[in-house]
Amino acid sequence: MELIKQIKDAENQAKDTVEKAKQEAAALAEEARKQRAERLQQAQKRRNHVIADAVARAEQEGKAQTEQLAGQGQEHIGALKASASEKMQRCVDTVVSRVQQMS
Repeated sequence: MELIKQIKDAENQAKDTVEKAKQEAAALAEEARKQRAERLQQAQKRRNHVIADAVARAEQEGKAQTEQLAGQGQEHIGALKASASEKMQRCVDTVVSRVQQMS
């Protein structure tokens, strides 16, 4: 009888041990899930920060390039106007000279 009681006690202890192990495993799994979710959230925040920085840098570089190109464009426009003005003056002088020669 004592042996049966010891066996039942051992079975109960084994069941308790298995139940505790299940609970601990569930708690560990939940903790791991929480940590994974937290790491994922932190990674997403870092990703968003990096993207925002890259966009800001790209905007600044784009603005600087636009200003540079606009300046170059103005220089080209000035050079073309000067060149055209000289050519127009030569044409006017030629026309005036020919008109004077005809008169």
